[in-house]
Amino acid sequence: MGVAKARAYAQELQQTVFKDIVAQELVRRAEAQPLPGTVNPGLRAGVDARTLSVLSRVYVGSINFELTEDHMRQVFGEFGSVCSVSMARDTNTGRHKGFGFVEFLVPEAAALAMEIMDGTVLGGRALKLGRPNNYAAAIAQNFPRPPANRIYVANVNRAVTESVLQEIFSPFGKVTACVLAPDESAGHKGWGFVEFEGAEAAEQAAQAMNGLELAALVLRVRACVVGGPLGPGMAVDAEPAQSDYTGPAVQSDHSVAQPDHSVAVQSDHSALTTEPDHSGSTVVILSNVVGGRSDVDDDFASDMAGEGTKCGVVCKVVVHIATETELAELGEVCVFVEYAEHEAALRAIELFDGRWFGGRRVAASLFGVDRFRKLTSSDTMVFIP
Repeated sequence: MGVAKARAYAQELQQTVFKDIVAQELVRRAEAQPLPGTVNPGLRAGVDARTLSVLSRVYVGSINFELTEDHMRQVFGEFGSVCSVSMARDTNTGRHKGFGFVEFLVPEAAALAMEIMDGTVLGGRALKLGRPNNYAAAIAQNFPRPPANRIYVANVNRAVTESVLQEIFSPFGKVTACVLAPDESAGHKGWGFVEFEGAEAAEQAAQAMNGLELAALVLRVRACVVGGPLGPGMAVDAEPAQSDYTGPAVQSDHSVAQPDHSVAVQSDHSALTTEPDHSGSTVVILSNVVGGRSDVDDDFASDMAGEGTKCGVVCKVVVHIATETELAELGEVCVFVEYAEHEAALRAIELFDGRWFGGRRVAASLFGVDRFRKLTSSDTMVFIP
């Protein structure tokens, strides 16, 4: 009987005293100045704390009864910093009821969780994600809309620095800002923002890099939800990047960085030697895609074809295992993608050259059609869509 009274009293506190404490905390957040290095555009722009809180929260249902708040914090932590996990509990047993709320530090993390975790099986049960009842009112508030040339990046390995992350995203276009949320104990929190010179580069980067494995972690990338100035990130003493944060700042003259096809592209292997005249070629060679022959499975060619179709019609994909005399030039394994049109091949180079794939930086360049056919005439790992 005493336990029941204690739980009832706790519930009463939750609805009275604690409710007032939470309200006071929201007011404190609204009046507080962001700490040096803070990477939270909405907070730095002065967006109402209550609005940010609702935008950053997701409902999670169908939770396995054996899972705890710590489990949920760990699972959802790959999308960004988790502020709180609150699970509804039975007043008699103390066990949670299989649903609750996860609140993140930034709205973008919540949006990623909604996109990826809804329907995901966890502990034998498919999670059901949704938004709080007051979400529609919050999203309709007058807060700064995000610039179209900015993307949110999460689940970044702590060993990856801002400069490395900027280099990884630079093949899509000029990067004007790259900031990671600082963490006093671990360098950075594993998430941040990348801003490009143009909106098209940001869109391409989000599509191509979301789900890419980098340093043993799968990157989570999406468009932003709330606008506002970016903090200096890891460079706390540096000046914040200048940008138009009241709306999309799209540069009309933007184009994705064009590689120089007249010279060999450097990779972990030796430079590739191409034929003197292949300016109109429809064949692209990709090197450093895998570490070696043991990394290639039966579906590898078809998987590469799936990636290649983002640039145009693919006629053939060949996974080529180099002979001893070809090793110095091609590396142990290279991939040839033959397109129907030369323009598609050029788009493939824009997409793949310099892109990180499975922790390796890919090199892409045009390859002579005649030599391609001669070189791969006896290859068996061929996929024709």
